[in-house]
Amino acid sequence: MSSTDSTLFASKPFTFIVQGKPLYVHAALISACSKPLDRMINGDLSEAKQGFALLEDVDEATFVRFIRWTYSKDYPAAEHAIVEDEEHLNPTTEDSLAGGANASTSSETKPEPDPADDDWGVWGSVRKKDKKKKKENTAPPPGTLKESFITKSDGVWVFDDTLVASGRSNKSPKEDYTDVFLGHARLYVFAEKYDIQPLKELALHRLQHTLAIYTLYPERVSDVIALLKYVYANTAEAAEGVEDIRTMLAHYVGTEMGVLVRDGEIRDLMLDDPEMLNDFLKMFALRVS
Repeated sequence: MSSTDSTLFASKPFTFIVQGKPLYVHAALISACSKPLDRMINGDLSEAKQGFALLEDVDEATFVRFIRWTYSKDYPAAEHAIVEDEEHLNPTTEDSLAGGANASTSSETKPEPDPADDDWGVWGSVRKKDKKKKKENTAPPPGTLKESFITKSDGVWVFDDTLVASGRSNKSPKEDYTDVFLGHARLYVFAEKYDIQPLKELALHRLQHTLAIYTLYPERVSDVIALLKYVYANTAEAAEGVEDIRTMLAHYVGTEMGVLVRDGEIRDLMLDDPEMLNDFLKMFALRVS
């Protein structure tokens, strides 16, 4: 055992109270990764004197993932949910909203959205697709938004992928990934607030990786909307030239606009949030320039 390990495990446990539950972690481990948390443990703040800190800005699951990361430099993703209620599986496409012929199509027989399709038209409309049947498991064409998002070929989010645990792709519209997405996003927000840059980068890239292998069924647009709402409510606009979670999500929205634009809520969300709309328009301007 190295002297660093010896010092770490010999350090006195510090107590964090999260959602009324005491959670214990080696003080030296926390101090080493976050200056704000180090001040709570070793500084002149009241928390250091009383030996515990009450954290009211984080949920238990997120803090436990943080603790797991401090020991292993990785963390477990949240589990997806299974939606059995047919009412929540109806896609909010224009046909279903209008009661058209396609509204009665079941989620079991509805074809998957084409992963290579990022061909969307003016705001609020979708271009007609080629009727020819495409081959399954075909990689996105080079130069498309989808291809650049999956491969990060445009230089955004450069990261050592060997440090990112392999994610699980969804298999059907019954799989609700809201908690999976928010698990990564909440950890990103926590790491940003407490100045834990390595964890912030890891959470960002695990979320990007999850979205890259995620099939966006029309029935699951609400999962992405929940993610967008949380991120824009809990993060600030990035400095010019900085690639952050908002930048990544704007890129993702561009890749899936063919599906997202059919849902009225995504249009209302962007119109109600000028920062979100601005991020998307900047991304679109870069792609067409």
